[in-house]
Amino acid sequence: MFKLIKMKQKLIKFSIKRIPLIAMVLFLSPCYAQDYEKNEISVFAGGGYSAIKYDLNTGNYNLGYGGSLGLGYTFFFNDFWGIGTGAEIGYYNAKASISSFKDEYPSNDGQDDFNFKYEINGYSETQNLLSVNIPLMLQFQFPLFFDDHLCYFALGGRVGFPFKSTYNSSATSYKTSGVYSKYGSDVELEEPASEGFGVYSNRKHESDLKFQTMYLLSAEVGMKWKTSDHFSLYTGVYLDYGLNDIMPDRKQEYFLKYSPDTPTAYPNESVLNSRFTQSDNKITNSFTNRTIPMALGLKIRLAFRVPDKRGCCF
Repeated sequence: MFKLIKMKQKLIKFSIKRIPLIAMVLFLSPCYAQDYEKNEISVFAGGGYSAIKYDLNTGNYNLGYGGSLGLGYTFFFNDFWGIGTGAEIGYYNAKASISSFKDEYPSNDGQDDFNFKYEINGYSETQNLLSVNIPLMLQFQFPLFFDDHLCYFALGGRVGFPFKSTYNSSATSYKTSGVYSKYGSDVELEEPASEGFGVYSNRKHESDLKFQTMYLLSAEVGMKWKTSDHFSLYTGVYLDYGLNDIMPDRKQEYFLKYSPDTPTAYPNESVLNSRFTQSDNKITNSFTNRTIPMALGLKIRLAFRVPDKRGCCF
């Protein structure tokens, strides 16, 4: 019993002597337990299909090419998980081509009422959109083949604020005429050209479009290559898909507008915001329906891992 008490006393003395060492280890361990930098700053650029996506009810639709350029910031919770945001400029565009279409509607030449008729041939229109996008992405990364090179996945969304959007149109010809009831039934005037009736060749027009705030679902996958102690190069594939109609308040304007003040001017609306009459069944229909932004392409990102401040340990 005496020996046991004596051994306990020696053990207590040994433990007391080691308290400073244990305290130092406990103090230093948080500084060395983490081998990752929490903060990462990056610049990036992406390109590929970047379109104003819509269904065209007549003619042909073509996806446009565009891309994005921006700055990013990612905060890492550990070696695997991080959350990122930033700001970017996105460019989207699309093109519609229609061989021919026509319409008619009641109008007035300043004196008499009449039915204004028109037929458009060889029409094409390009829509362009520039926006400031704010992303919020959850990122997961893990070693794939080598410890220094990681595979990464990112999933989240973007909010886009359009600040410049236009459409540019051209047509081989406009054919216009007026049907006046005062001259008898079915009397159609195809002249004079000074009154806006006739054939007008090689017409062009440019004007602004009005889009609302965009909400996009975003995903990205690729490789993260460690190029030095504090720099990494991301190479990946990204997908953005619009969740809301960015042109919900379609007024369904007449495509070609007659004005008695400028009868030969004929400014035309965009196909995104106008209508036409189907020749087979005489039903008036909109050119397009739901309009969303979308992008699919390749992205490259140069990232700088900000060194953690560990001066408290020394």
